Amino acid sequence: MMINNLTIKTKLLLSTIIIQAVTLFIFGFGLYKAVEITTIEGVKSNLRVIMLDIVDDILSHKKLLANIDLDEAEEVKFRPLFIRIIEPKSKKILVSTHFPKSLNTIDTNYKIIDIKKIVFSEEKGYIISRTKVEVKKGIKLVIEIATQKSIINVALDNLLYILALVLPFIFIISFFGTYALLKKSFKPIEIILNNLRNIQATNLSKRIQTNNTDDEINQLTTEINNLLNRLESSFEKIEQFSSDASHELKTPLTIIRGELEIALNKDRTLKEYKETIRSSLDEILTIQYTIDDLLFLAKIEQNDTQKEIVYLDEISLEIINELSHFAQISSIELNYSIKEALQSYGISNLLKIAISNILKNAISFSSKDSQVFLENYSDASFNYICIKDSGIGIEASEQKKIFESFYRTDKSRSKHSGGSGLGMAICQKITQLHKGTILIDSEVNKGSKICIKLPKAKLQQ
Repeated sequence: MMINNLTIKTKLLLSTIIIQAVTLFIFGFGLYKAVEITTIEGVKSNLRVIMLDIVDDILSHKKLLANIDLDEAEEVKFRPLFIRIIEPKSKKILVSTHFPKSLNTIDTNYKIIDIKKIVFSEEKGYIISRTKVEVKKGIKLVIEIATQKSIINVALDNLLYILALVLPFIFIISFFGTYALLKKSFKPIEIILNNLRNIQATNLSKRIQTNNTDDEINQLTTEINNLLNRLESSFEKIEQFSSDASHELKTPLTIIRGELEIALNKDRTLKEYKETIRSSLDEILTIQYTIDDLLFLAKIEQNDTQKEIVYLDEISLEIINELSHFAQISSIELNYSIKEALQSYGISNLLKIAISNILKNAISFSSKDSQVFLENYSDASFNYICIKDSGIGIEASEQKKIFESFYRTDKSRSKHSGGSGLGMAICQKITQLHKGTILIDSEVNKGSKICIKLPKAKLQQ
């Protein structure tokens, strides 16, 4: 449980120390065993050469055993070296050069030794090589050569001494090197953590500084900054929503409260009560429209509905049919020109809302007995849905402001028509979602022409 409370840097350091210690132990043990095996094989190789030389002296030169000079130790400079020749059946020692007495012949089975085959064994601290030769027909001898195993132990002890000095030194260097590397590697992360601790809801505009590399730390920093951008945008939307809602809902709520307080101030006639209720209901409807538009506006940018090919001519005709009665009530002549089927990638119901809002504004802000005209056309790259009226127009200084939430060019007429002041803001959000733009050409008291410009379907991905 305690290790779970450690930092990642400490965990990595401990893990690295353990891995390095195990690795160095395995390396040292492996090196020791390799040197041991190599040394023993070297000793055996020397004994084999000496054995072959003695056998050659006995067989090739036909020397009598009494005349054999077993001076191989001097010839090959190999010490200590002990040699003896034995009669295998009787186990009698025929010739010996100070062969250790502890290595008696009683416990050795010479019958299993093949002629001219050299075998090795380790007995009582000695390495022994044996072979059997036939000097004459029926006469066989066993040659034994021995050396002390301590000559190997000396070399191995020296190796252990070296490893005991070198491996801890390597471990210490590796430890501090790993610590420095981890400290340097985690430094950017610590900087990121310190920066994040200083970022609060009140200062989401702060960002973590990135470097020009393409490493994982820079990628992490970039993604954190992107997350902060999204959070800041979300906080701004929430703050804007709260501000807009409180601003726009305060007036109708005040009116409702005032109407009800006046109605309760003294007895009223049934007609007066009905008028108060009707006025309050109108303000409640205004509140409902405002809340609905605010919620819709907040959800537009998060809309993840799959886009598909939409036919702008069909959408336009549906809107004209739906608003034709509204135009008649407003004494507006509604005309259109739709000559071709225009296709774009998009979300049909959202585009319908955007076009409908613009057309409804054109009807609402036009004078009686005037004309509103809707036209669809295209060029090489874009489709256009244009709505032209001959109404009050929009001043040049206000043409950009109409996309702001709750901005009204004519507050009295907007309120009278039941508008929330969010219609054009919604239109712009929908158009931006479809990678399009809204074009405005307007002149005060002469009318306006507003076009939604959308990329053609074949250019969309």
